[in-house]
Amino acid sequence: MARKRQGRAGFFKGMALTRQTQAPPVADPQAALATLRATLYEWDLDGDALSWGPNAATVLGIPADALPRTGQALAALVEPGSGTDDRNAEIARPDAGATFDLRYALRFGVDHVVMVRDSGRRLPDGRGAPRIVQGLLRAEEVGADMLPAAVGRRTALLGRLNHAIAEALRFSHSITLILGRVETEADGTALDGLARCLRPMLRRHDVVRPLGPDRFAVVLASCAAWDAGSAMRRLSGLAAGGGLPVRLGAAAAPDHALDATELLRLAEQALDRTCTGPETAILHEPRRRSSQPAAPRAEADPLEVVHALNGRRLGLSLRPTVDALTRQPILSQAAPFLSGEEGGTGGPLLRVPALKGANLPFLVDARLLELAADHLARLPEARLSLPVAPATFRDGEWLPALAAHLGARPGIASRLLVEVPESLLRHPGATRGRLDALKALGVGIVLSGFGSGYASLAHLRHLPVDILKLDGRFAPILSRSMEDRLFVRRLVDLAQHLGIATLADGVDDEPCARRLADWGVDYLAGAVAGGAEPLPVPGLPPQSARRA
Repeated sequence: MARKRQGRAGFFKGMALTRQTQAPPVADPQAALATLRATLYEWDLDGDALSWGPNAATVLGIPADALPRTGQALAALVEPGSGTDDRNAEIARPDAGATFDLRYALRFGVDHVVMVRDSGRRLPDGRGAPRIVQGLLRAEEVGADMLPAAVGRRTALLGRLNHAIAEALRFSHSITLILGRVETEADGTALDGLARCLRPMLRRHDVVRPLGPDRFAVVLASCAAWDAGSAMRRLSGLAAGGGLPVRLGAAAAPDHALDATELLRLAEQALDRTCTGPETAILHEPRRRSSQPAAPRAEADPLEVVHALNGRRLGLSLRPTVDALTRQPILSQAAPFLSGEEGGTGGPLLRVPALKGANLPFLVDARLLELAADHLARLPEARLSLPVAPATFRDGEWLPALAAHLGARPGIASRLLVEVPESLLRHPGATRGRLDALKALGVGIVLSGFGSGYASLAHLRHLPVDILKLDGRFAPILSRSMEDRLFVRRLVDLAQHLGIATLADGVDDEPCARRLADWGVDYLAGAVAGGAEPLPVPGLPPQSARRA
């Protein structure tokens, strides 16, 4: 059946495209993401909140309630020596570029280790510091024999700890795990010498295991937490007598943990504290979570957004979208922009914080709608895509407000597209009804975040969508592997099968742009198309005048 669509064959021109309904598509988008063994996430650096795509638990092989919900919790799962040890610091570096690509292992249990490829984009604030991280986490199929050696050593230690904890519980006694770091330059021979030095304090079931060139572990059976301090003092003395000064961290079971993985992490935290303070031996303290108080995080202040709304300092920034073949501008993608107060530097509003008792995203989107409608009315040739938050989309006042603006400015509906996130398809029935109402008003519809795992083929067949916007985390992975390229190609092929135009976001280099154009992607956004430019805010003097 032919339908009026806004794809390459007739963008904003009312030309008819025909949906292909006879031949089956190449792949369902959810199946394509499952084949890649990948999931998407978003990390808010201000609040440390971590949100996951719908298939994250399946990809990582854990229950949904076991997913880490903060960046700190995810970093605690990273295996030392598996690649990037300090994941959070590497991603949040203020001097880093717009994208990142890391590889490391996550440990969810004694024998449950997942090697992952973590890539994505950093979204900066007005000063260039990253504030939002949008990532793509892909689980790699790696056999146990192909994991980094450090991971294998820790797995062996955890197996021994598991057995020791079971024995301790069975016979009602305790064990102590001591982790050590040799302060002088060490190698495997030095650790062999250390093991010989420690023989006088070891009993029959005690174990010494190397964990790296300068790290080792000692498992002391029948050693309670109250006796761990004296055990560490004796160990330090024996090691120093052999010319090997050490720093030690310890934790005990069942006093501090009943799980081997947790016990190891607690001992590692204690050892890490010795590296930042004067103490050379530290026993885990149950009420002490970390060696230093957590750095204060500048939570987004909803009142700041309210003040910006009241002061008419909330404006639009426009980012160009170009035709993939001709590179001619096609439309502008709108985003909220906060102008600085009293001459201060402004910046993008990356996330609208929650405000108790008010739908603040709706208030922001209502202001953006007003500005977008005025912009389209002033410039008859302008075309604009306006993003709408899920809370706004579900608000009963949104559609009447949109209809009022369109009615007051005849002729702008055909040049306005409303951009909604794919995550709305958690509730496909209600979403379909509202999208149909939008189409009845004459505007176009962009489904953003295409490929993130919410939309199925059944959804896409019946949704009145004009453009599928590929998530910006997909373009950077095209240079990585054949599997990554095949995944993106499947998404493009599916859109073409359905007769829906495609827009690739986050395209920052020419090889990627050419590849996507060759595959049939219609429109590009990113560095190849140009950066965002804030529009002057009506009624607000230019920044130069405000500084004066």
